[in-house]
Amino acid sequence: MRLFVLGQFPNKMPYQLLRYLLVGGLIFFGWHANLAAQPAAKNAFKQMDQFFRSTYSLAREQTLKNAGPIIHVQSEDLTLLYKGEMVASATPTQGYRTLTTVSHITLSIFLLLEPYGEGAISEDRLNRLQQLRNLAETVQSKLTSRLSENLELAGAQHQVIGESLSLIKKIVAEKKWAERDLDAFLDTVKPQILQNVKLAAKFRIDHFHHQIEIWKQKISTEDWSRLHVVVSGAAMPRKNNIAVQYFSKLLGVRGEGAKIIYAESVFQQKRAMEILGTSLLDAQIGKGYFSDPWRMHRDLLGNAAAVYLDGLSLSLPE
Repeated sequence: MRLFVLGQFPNKMPYQLLRYLLVGGLIFFGWHANLAAQPAAKNAFKQMDQFFRSTYSLAREQTLKNAGPIIHVQSEDLTLLYKGEMVASATPTQGYRTLTTVSHITLSIFLLLEPYGEGAISEDRLNRLQQLRNLAETVQSKLTSRLSENLELAGAQHQVIGESLSLIKKIVAEKKWAERDLDAFLDTVKPQILQNVKLAAKFRIDHFHHQIEIWKQKISTEDWSRLHVVVSGAAMPRKNNIAVQYFSKLLGVRGEGAKIIYAESVFQQKRAMEILGTSLLDAQIGKGYFSDPWRMHRDLLGNAAAVYLDGLSLSLPE
C-alpha cells in the first residue's frame, strides 16, 4: 500500500482533482460537525415526551421494589413474589380440571352447531365433531381414576359424556342437525353442568385458601399488611371474578382497588407486574400532585371534558 502526502500523488490523479477532493472533504466533515453541535429544536417536544416516559418507567420499577409481597393469579395458578423469590402454587386437585373438561365437551358441541344455524354441516365441522368424539371417549375412559374419591360424581360425568356422544353420532350419521335436538341435549345435561360449576368454584377457592395458609406462615404481619394481588384474566369474566371475590373477602376490601388489581387480557407476568406498578405509582402521583390518590386512575382530561360537553351542542349536517 503506497502513502501519499500533499504534493506527492500518482500521475493518474490530476492536481486539480485532488484539490477538489480535499476541499470537499473539509466542507463535508465541517458541515456534519456543525449539525451535530446544534440542538435539534424541532425534535425537542418528542424528546421531552420520551424523557418523561423513561423517567416514569424508572420510577415504576422503584415503586415495585418497595411494594411488599405480591401474589399473581392466573386461572387456578398462584405465584408469590416475595423477598426476591418467586414461588409457584401447588397443582390443584384433579377433580377441578376434570369437571371443567367435561363441561367443555358440551360447550364444544354448542359452538360447532349454534353459530352456524341448523341444517347441513360442512365437512370441516363434521371432522371436528369426529375429533371431539374421539377426545370425549378418551376422557370418559379416565373418569373413574380421576374421580376415584367420589364415584357418584364420576358416574354423573359418564352420563353427560354419554349424552354428548349420542348427539355427535346422530349428527355425523345424518350430516345435519336440528335446533330441537340441541335443545333437548342441553335440557338433559344442563342440570349436571350447573352442578359442575358449583363444585368447580368450591375446588378453586379451597385450592386458593390452602395455598395462602401455607404462604401466610412465611410472611410477617407487617409485610402481610403490604400485600398486593394482581389477577390476570380475560375481559368478559372480570365482573364477579372468582379470584377477586376470594381475595376481597380474605383481605377485607371491596373488590378491585388499592390491594387488588385486575390485569385485563394480560397473561404475561412481567406485564402484569408493570400494571401493578403503574397503579401504585399513579396513586402516589394522584395523592402528591393532585391531592387525590385516585385522580390518575381516571382519565386526566375526563372532568374537563364533562364540563365542556355539558355546555356543548353537538350536531351533524343532514
